[in-house]
Amino acid sequence: MRVVFGIIAGLSFFGNLLLCVTIVRKRSMLKKAYNVLILNLAVTDMLSGIFIVATPDYLIDRKTFPYPPGLAGEIYCRLIGSTYILFIFGKASTSTIMCLAIDRWYSIVKPIQYKTTFSRKRLYTYIALIWALSCITQMNELFIATVEEGLCTFVTPPYGAKVERFLILAHVVLTFYIPSIITWVSFAHILYHLRRRTVQRHVNNTKAMHRLLRMCALAAFFLSICWLPTETFFILYKFEAYKLDFTARLVFGVLAMANSCLNPFLYCLTNKEYRREFTKLLCCKSAIEDNSDSRIRGIGFSFTNTVILDREASSSRYEMRRMSSFPSVFSTTSTSPTLRRYSIKAD
Repeated sequence: MRVVFGIIAGLSFFGNLLLCVTIVRKRSMLKKAYNVLILNLAVTDMLSGIFIVATPDYLIDRKTFPYPPGLAGEIYCRLIGSTYILFIFGKASTSTIMCLAIDRWYSIVKPIQYKTTFSRKRLYTYIALIWALSCITQMNELFIATVEEGLCTFVTPPYGAKVERFLILAHVVLTFYIPSIITWVSFAHILYHLRRRTVQRHVNNTKAMHRLLRMCALAAFFLSICWLPTETFFILYKFEAYKLDFTARLVFGVLAMANSCLNPFLYCLTNKEYRREFTKLLCCKSAIEDNSDSRIRGIGFSFTNTVILDREASSSRYEMRRMSSFPSVFSTTSTSPTLRRYSIKAD
């Protein structure tokens, strides 16, 4: 299983790094609130890949893990060895997906309030709150591990096992179940509105909108599927209601960590814009640009008139041809040629 965790860590880091570079290098993508949230999710998952390697028991056994000596070792044990930092990223992912679902809900159900609710300033405030709350609600983990005889060992926290159980219950409900319920209620309400004919006349019901909505819903679906077993059985285990064997715990752990490497592949498969930018970044940037520069053709319609716009590969001149004799916005006189040339500054 350590090999599996290693593969997950590598895919999480490099896949989400590629996604981050893709979004950042094309600044126009950052003008849309949902892309900023996707960038935050990618950063979260990329850091998960790093801390899978840095946390004991995932790639390296806890007994042989090279802990720093002295105070540094104690800090490392409480922050990283206890899985405090690693699971912060899981909670931040859940909250970001919830925010993404609310973003889509506002854009479709409440489009007038959308720009105000998801303005640039408010969006950054939401992201800051996601990280702050993820850190605060996870603080119980800081007290469940300490260094004993040179090893990072799990211990009962100073406030006792009973208090710990209720803290864990509150923590899982607040950071997983409630955000997941809000996420799926939002998507269900969106679906309900899109199916109403009266609403469809007012909503820009384009294929692009549906693809984006499907991409976000699939990201939420995989997050719920990956984290639900771990979160549920963790509560049952702490309350001694059900005891999992080692293999089941390991499988659930793999499933939870695997969520961090899925999204880049999901975006590539379901979204043309991301797929195009991934392709440019990876291998075909120059080929695509050369092909687009050699010839640009656009066809516009003005009632019964068809206008073809051609760009010559060797110059910055464009040809505009009228394909019918009916008057239009591109009208000609009796002495005008049917073919005119316009010198236009090339991009």
